[in-house]
Amino acid sequence: DSPILFSYIPGYLHYILVELLKNSFSATIKQAVDDEDVRKRPVHILVSTDEHRIVIRVSDRAGGIPYEVGDRIWSYLYGAAAGHTDDQTATPLAGYGVGLPLSRLHARYLGGELEIRSFPGFGTDAYLLLHRIEAEQVEYVPRGRTIFQA
Repeated sequence: DSPILFSYIPGYLHYILVELLKNSFSATIKQAVDDEDVRKRPVHILVSTDEHRIVIRVSDRAGGIPYEVGDRIWSYLYGAAAGHTDDQTATPLAGYGVGLPLSRLHARYLGGELEIRSFPGFGTDAYLLLHRIEAEQVEYVPRGRTIFQA
């Protein structure tokens, strides 16, 4: 129950967490039938760490990801099928269907991973696994020809 302190690049971490929370809150609101039902479906956030890793779990009780959707959550522009939204409160790219794929890309760039587990009829857990910057963080850059090679 004590505070967990760690250093990280705030822009990337902020983008990923806003996306995960936005998705959980949105799914909860869509699934709930009234205000009382919303209160019965809390979104839980767990932050766990050791000297090497940080794991952040976002859990909701919004019924899970529909079976027919499956891995399309990782497809760019999948979310755009519902139409563009003018709501710009979450992220500048809200409504374009790039949130989860870009979040996973950010996590992988930082040497981590973003995983989503759906529990049909119950809810969804999102796991953000990262290496601590001060311990093992390494920038992953593709190897290959550069413009400076002859």
